[in-house]
Amino acid sequence: MPELSFVHCQTYSRKPNRAGQCVAQVIAEGLRSGQYHAHVTDPKPPVVLFGDPSTFQQVHDDHVAQRKTRVAKNGKTIERAIRRDRHTLFTIVASFPVPTATVEASSREQARFKNWAHLTLEWVQRYYGSQLKTAFAHVDEEYPHLHFWLLPDYHDGDATHLHFGKRIKRATVASLKADGVPPREAVAAGNAALKRTMRSWQDSYHEDVGIRLGMHRYGPRRRRLSRAQWAAEKSMVAHRRRLEEDRERLEAHVAALEAAISVMGDQKRDLETKAKIFVDRAEQHYKRMKTEAAQVAAVEPMLDALVAELEDGTLGFDPDHGWRMENPRPFQAAGKIWSKLEPAMQRFVGMVQAAEEGRWSAGSVDPAAAPPRRPDPAPSEAGPSM
Repeated sequence: MPELSFVHCQTYSRKPNRAGQCVAQVIAEGLRSGQYHAHVTDPKPPVVLFGDPSTFQQVHDDHVAQRKTRVAKNGKTIERAIRRDRHTLFTIVASFPVPTATVEASSREQARFKNWAHLTLEWVQRYYGSQLKTAFAHVDEEYPHLHFWLLPDYHDGDATHLHFGKRIKRATVASLKADGVPPREAVAAGNAALKRTMRSWQDSYHEDVGIRLGMHRYGPRRRRLSRAQWAAEKSMVAHRRRLEEDRERLEAHVAALEAAISVMGDQKRDLETKAKIFVDRAEQHYKRMKTEAAQVAAVEPMLDALVAELEDGTLGFDPDHGWRMENPRPFQAAGKIWSKLEPAMQRFVGMVQAAEEGRWSAGSVDPAAAPPRRPDPAPSEAGPSM
């Protein structure tokens, strides 16, 4: 069996027709509620693609309540509530030509079904825009299919405005009658216009959706094709299907590449951030090393100055006034190195002072007992405290 693309549309009123069909019945059957799904052996909830079918009844009723029918009476235009027999709901049904059991058993067909549903939804939205209120799939019957429920953006709430065939028929009949064509001929011409319009509508669906998935518009008998013609068409459709599958694989590959590029971009930005942090830290380390190198270079002059001041007796430490020295500049240049030597120098100077005063001999006085450094020594007259 060839896979045929199928799409159908119909309008409904709130008042049941001769077959008992009405808005409430369509909604209940779609939601698998009430007694309207006796044809389904194992009913399942609809798979929602767009909108919310569970609230559609209220959306429909509010939509109708906000619209009026305008009629002329006694030379005036008055508005009336929408009659119950006015068709206020427009529906579209599209069927997938592969049995539900086959779709469920094949991951390839599942992917194809999802792609078909996506393309069909896009096609409906392209035709009807915001007038589409909800879309869902039924996967509990022999063939999976989609339902689309639409409400017209017209002041009179007439859903037949969305049915291109009915709209063109109405316009054709009215135009021919106005030109004096007999009613029967006008209606026949209107019916012919309706068929042409709906055939064009279905052709559009096949071109935008069906043929991309390798589906046929008609079977061989419908068009009386020869065996060779039908074989050629099947070959062409199969080729188109393979092209579509190749396109999908390429799109998936491109999407994977774009995702990889995005990840690489994130990694690049992360590396750039880390590199900047590293460079900043390296610069700080370099500055610190440069400062410390300058201090190390100042050690020799400091030591010379230290020896000289010890020999001259100009170096001392007073707990009340801090360091006394003749030239503090060499000690200031040594910076941190001098501050690290300073406690030892305090003890050493204390030992020297104790020895000079006769208070110290080897092993008699703990060097740690030397006068401690004042926490915040004030500068002396001989130079700034260190």
